[in-house]
Amino acid sequence: MQKNSANMKEDFRMDKMGIGIIGCGEIAVIHSIGISKTKNARIVMVMDINITLAKDLGEKYNVPYTDKIDELLFCKDVEAVYIAVPHYLHVPIALKAAQAGKHIMIEKPISTNLKDADTLIQECKKRNVKLSTCFVLRYQAQIIKARELINQGAIGKIIAISINSIADKPFSYWTGGYSGRAKTEWRMSKEKSGGGVLIMNASHNIDYIRFITGLEAKRVYSEYGTFTTPVEVEDVLFAIIVYENGAIGVINASSCFRGTKKLENPVAMADKIYGSEGQIILTNPLQIFITKNFGDLKQNEWNQIKLDQPYDLRQKYVEEFVDAIREGKEVPITGEDGRKALEIVVAAYESGKTHKPVELG
Repeated sequence: MQKNSANMKEDFRMDKMGIGIIGCGEIAVIHSIGISKTKNARIVMVMDINITLAKDLGEKYNVPYTDKIDELLFCKDVEAVYIAVPHYLHVPIALKAAQAGKHIMIEKPISTNLKDADTLIQECKKRNVKLSTCFVLRYQAQIIKARELINQGAIGKIIAISINSIADKPFSYWTGGYSGRAKTEWRMSKEKSGGGVLIMNASHNIDYIRFITGLEAKRVYSEYGTFTTPVEVEDVLFAIIVYENGAIGVINASSCFRGTKKLENPVAMADKIYGSEGQIILTNPLQIFITKNFGDLKQNEWNQIKLDQPYDLRQKYVEEFVDAIREGKEVPITGEDGRKALEIVVAAYESGKTHKPVELG
């Protein structure tokens, strides 16, 4: 274990939950900022097989760092872990964490397949540790407001949903993410990543649409391909989802649609929820059209609801995770939530291979 001399002087403030970070690449840097802002958690140790990355993050927060996972998992100050490693390593590492009695925050996707996800969920229940999937976009102000409006019946019965996850990723993304912090090619591999734009990006949209609407998918049909990117995973995918209430959803996902970054109209990129009495566009300001009287919103007109985003999304996610554990409650975003999103992703990939609809459940 590596330490800075100043580490020995740190006030550990035992009222805060000690978090160990496993994987010190691009996303971990972002998540660590969220943890550092919380009122109830603190980073106590970091780990990466690339000791340079671990050292960099450890020194940033003045905590011990290591390239050995067992050192972190057997550190008594680590009560919970945040796992941000290549997708295929999520479950093997999380299982070790569960067996060590650590609560778990795991980056999406929870796994690359449903069997491993089920194994992890059951192991965490067996060990009485909490498991959470990092679907932090649920905490966006427009997501929270849209859920409130739909629960209040503002747009009537949901009849259709449009999910849009569109990007124009540079080739460098596939070998180093957006920042280039960690040089690796796991994103290019179907076996290691589980897939391309759908599992890496659109799984966030899939989750928060489920959170907003409360609807479960029952059937998925998709087509996908790899058109401009020299990788094994898809860079374009289109899918149709039939929900339990009969609503029809579409997913438009791509990592290679040119000009995307230069679009000036955010509505063109936004997810949309259509109801029998109106529709919502998930932008901020949130845009809603209603055909009936509802609160102070204007009838038969587009209304814009400007929303403040008063907190860091990952800060809020960690704070609620810790509060739930301290209070003996279920965490707000669970491993099962991760599995529900993965189930749609896996079904879409299967459908694209067979060219047939796939039933869920």
